[in-house]
Amino acid sequence: MNHEHIPGAQPEHESTHTTPSIYVASLADYNNGLLLGDWIDATIGADAIHEKIAAILARSKEFAPEEWAIHDYEGFGTKHLGEYESIEYVAALAEGIEKYGEAFAAWVDYSGLDVEDWHYFEDAYLGEYPDLTAYAEQIVEDLGWRDLIDEHVPEGMKSYVRIDTEQMAEDMRLGGEFYCVESDAGIYVFNGHI
Repeated sequence: MNHEHIPGAQPEHESTHTTPSIYVASLADYNNGLLLGDWIDATIGADAIHEKIAAILARSKEFAPEEWAIHDYEGFGTKHLGEYESIEYVAALAEGIEKYGEAFAAWVDYSGLDVEDWHYFEDAYLGEYPDLTAYAEQIVEDLGWRDLIDEHVPEGMKSYVRIDTEQMAEDMRLGGEFYCVESDAGIYVFNGHI
């Protein structure tokens, strides 16, 4: 479909930051070959987003433009948004991403939990690591296990004693201790019991 561009509509978002944003378009205009919409910062709250959508629809020249859709979005990490996603859902998701980063979006997407359960994120999120072994190595460091080896193993035996962090990580994963979601830098690790 050949779209006529209406002044004020911004189909291309030239942003270099990743603040969660949505491009909302008037469906009455879209269905008549016109592009009328704007990018909206999704972190401003549901009420403010609804006000911005109302302002978009108020600019329409179509008869009774009441319907809108999300035609694009950015800054939501791996989480996919539908055209008719609830603005309350979008705003809550954007708030979590703004507070915790893209790990929050990955967790919401993977866990499938409802908005009222999103407060569990802080307890569930264990960090971002290059791989599972790096996560296991962090546990070994945090628990001081290498220090225990240094303290209790005779000097002549230390070169033979090691902790197999690769196997440790795999056993923990298979045992359901945690689960991982891919990230740009490696993996996000989450507590498997939350």
